[in-house]
Parts: sequence; structure tokens; C-alpha cells
Amino acid sequence: MLVPIVAWAAAAAVAVVVLGFCAYEIVWKTNRLRRDVAKLQVAADQLTELRDGLAATQQRAAAVRTR
Repeated sequence: MLVPIVAWAAAAAVAVVVLGFCAYEIVWKTNRLRRDVAKLQVAADQLTELRDGLAATQQRAAAVRTR
């Protein structure tokens, strides 16, 4: 009678540990991915600025050539 109770208690303890670890991993990876997305957004913004600057430079160069 005592063995099944101990087995269920051990199984419950293992389940709590595994679920706790999974929750920790999900939270950690979510935070890491949010940081990565923020860094990528900064890079995308910089690339947009560079693209706009390049387009403006091309327009000025084309205007100089047509004179």
C-alpha cells in the first residue's frame, strides 16, 4: 500500500521539476528572442537609413551628370 503512494509522489515530484524547467526555458528563450528582435530592428532601421541616403546620393549624382 505504501509503495504506490511513494511512486505517485515521486512521479509528481519529477513532473513538477520537469514542468518548472520547461517554464524556465520558455521564459528565458522568450526574453532572448525579444532582445534579438530588438537588435534586428535597430539593424533594419540603420539599413533603411543607408538605403535612403544611397538613393539621395544617386539622385544627386544623376542630376550632376545631366547638367
